[in-house]
Amino acid sequence: METASLNNCFGCGKDNTAGLHLKNSYKDNKSHIDFEVKNEFCGHPGLLHGGIIGILFDEVMFHAIAQSGIEVVTLNMNVNYKNPAFEGDHLCCEGWMEKRDGRRIDVAAVITSSRTGKIIAEGMGKFLEVDLKEFLTSGKM
Repeated sequence: METASLNNCFGCGKDNTAGLHLKNSYKDNKSHIDFEVKNEFCGHPGLLHGGIIGILFDEVMFHAIAQSGIEVVTLNMNVNYKNPAFEGDHLCCEGWMEKRDGRRIDVAAVITSSRTGKIIAEGMGKFLEVDLKEFLTSGKM
């Protein structure tokens, strides 16, 4: 299956000048993203913005599926915030496929502070396998 270019993706796209340029790797059937909390990602002074956590989850969950060559779009995502992440923290994000039912795929993820070992957030997502080229031209799921 030919996959669409992600070069302009806000999360992982190398050509998106406003993007996060996240780099994904794989280990033990899990997707991994390391992330440093910089000032520009904070909401309250020194505190990571919750929306950035949502982007990290969407990326790490997407890539957990993409490693299998499956093209998907996000149907929904739930985030449970456990502990704050602070400016200067290094975060480890992991995502893995939990279940597949036809075209629907459930994925779980966790973000942990490398400094403290605390869980920052846990996430669950539902994704739908699509023919991305068809989806982008017709909008049909």
